[in-house]
Amino acid sequence: MSAQIYLIAPEAAELATFAPLLTETLAAAEVAALYVPRGNHAENAYKTLIKALAPIAQAQNCAVLIEGEPGWVKTLGADGLHLLGSGKVIASAKAAASALKPRSIVGAGPVASRHDAMTLGELDLDYILFGPMTGALSAEARDMAIWWSETMEVPAVLSDPEATPENVNSSGCEFIAFGESVWKAPQGPAMALAALARSLETT
Repeated sequence: MSAQIYLIAPEAAELATFAPLLTETLAAAEVAALYVPRGNHAENAYKTLIKALAPIAQAQNCAVLIEGEPGWVKTLGADGLHLLGSGKVIASAKAAASALKPRSIVGAGPVASRHDAMTLGELDLDYILFGPMTGALSAEARDMAIWWSETMEVPAVLSDPEATPENVNSSGCEFIAFGESVWKAPQGPAMALAALARSLETT
């Protein structure tokens, strides 16, 4: 069984241009979850963005994960919360899990060490993310994700934002995250995601 796709939206996504692009992209391949980073958006602008994007993704059976406060999940119509970082988010991850689970999804990462991953895993999170949110996936992060997926029950998200159809490899993880290589593809995000999904099925 191939890994499910976790899609990372661009940090600078603007509603007017990104909403139609997202609609087209999610129709091209099955995506399990969409994470929308806040980036440099002001709070109100980010909330407006989520309120508009959530129904688009959910119409394609794609869960929407946001960055922010636990209370925003229900208010904005999202499906869960992603906590950015590793050791520094352990306290907030514990509070978020207590406030949101089991009704909503709670995940965290990228983790910086096996110790941080294990500590977060003990909080009953829905997934732990390994690898960068932007940029190239390192061999160290991939190895850590492989270790986690082989030894722990909490699902692993292997984040490979620059993955291409020629090198995509979920390394046995339950989810693989795509980002920049989708949104910046010359042929357009929909075709890029479809190509990645086809390659993923053969790995």
